[in-house]
Amino acid sequence: MKKSLKSCIAFLALLTALLSGASAKSNPTVKTEVASIDKHGNVNLAVSGTLFSAQGFGLGDLVSVKVGSVKFDAPTGKNYTDVDHGAYILRINGEEVSLAINLGNFADKTGATVGTPVTVTMKERLGYLRTYQARLLSKSSNRSDFDSDETFANFRAVKGGALAENRLFRSCNPVESDERAPFAAALAEKAGVAVVLNLSDTEEEASGRIADFPYYQKLSNTGSVKYVAMGASFTDKNFASHLHDGLSYLAKRQGPYYIHGKEGRTRTGMLCSLLAALCGASMEELKEDYMQSYVNYYHVRPDTVQYASLAQAVPDFFKALNGGRDVSDKNLQAVAEKYLLKTVKLSAEEIEAIRKGLCK
Repeated sequence: MKKSLKSCIAFLALLTALLSGASAKSNPTVKTEVASIDKHGNVNLAVSGTLFSAQGFGLGDLVSVKVGSVKFDAPTGKNYTDVDHGAYILRINGEEVSLAINLGNFADKTGATVGTPVTVTMKERLGYLRTYQARLLSKSSNRSDFDSDETFANFRAVKGGALAENRLFRSCNPVESDERAPFAAALAEKAGVAVVLNLSDTEEEASGRIADFPYYQKLSNTGSVKYVAMGASFTDKNFASHLHDGLSYLAKRQGPYYIHGKEGRTRTGMLCSLLAALCGASMEELKEDYMQSYVNYYHVRPDTVQYASLAQAVPDFFKALNGGRDVSDKNLQAVAEKYLLKTVKLSAEEIEAIRKGLCK
């Protein structure tokens, strides 16, 4: 009976959305609701990608959205990074249609909850297409498409300022169930990693996978892996508390340190930027390290508009930490320290211990 009821509800939602868009094909509208919210605050809609396509919506459009009483315009795209940091996006990824903020928590910002009504109306068909195409990202899962194990696993030592050589490493998740994990795990072992900060998993989530990676399992069993399971958005209300837990842990241990999320791109990139800034790295050094993930995964060339656009996430990040004021090399280290002290609530002693553990 419950299954039949769910099927009826799904059919009625589909019919309602179809009818709402059928009357104005030149300016289609789909009415739906929030079906679920993931741990990052992204909102999944009770509508399919097939339905959106049938109503005339596609990648690269500009749409007007109403979520409850909140109204905004947004482009459609597939990846979070199809828009600037902090911007809204309506994601169409296969059959999944969702609303998100790149490096932000959509549910927190809009107050959306499961069941909140959502209306999406076409504002300008293909109005975002040129920008979307410029930022289009896709990566291969075949090792043969990459020039090294390090590139394939997005594995590298972080550099910049006074960071000691081979003291801080980063990569994709070495205990994920995918093609890259075995390479990342082998490289971490080769590098002699002593302490791991896992930004994407809880210990329970990782426990079913680490048996396939003995070195990581040994580190975990001896208390040398800290599982933080933090969201990807530094504006998330729980971001700072998760960061406090992870960095307090690092402050008490000796490296080499190893930080990873799922891809080792967004959360890992921003945290490594903070730590490198503590060691006096310049903004250009931070951007170069952050963008190496896009070079590795997506072969984004440094001489392109796409590279420059994506790299802007780093100064935007520090600008947000600095209360919306621009950050230069002159105050970059001070902004990082103040954020860790005032917002993350690390003690001055912990910050200094982290700096001593990382710097020459």
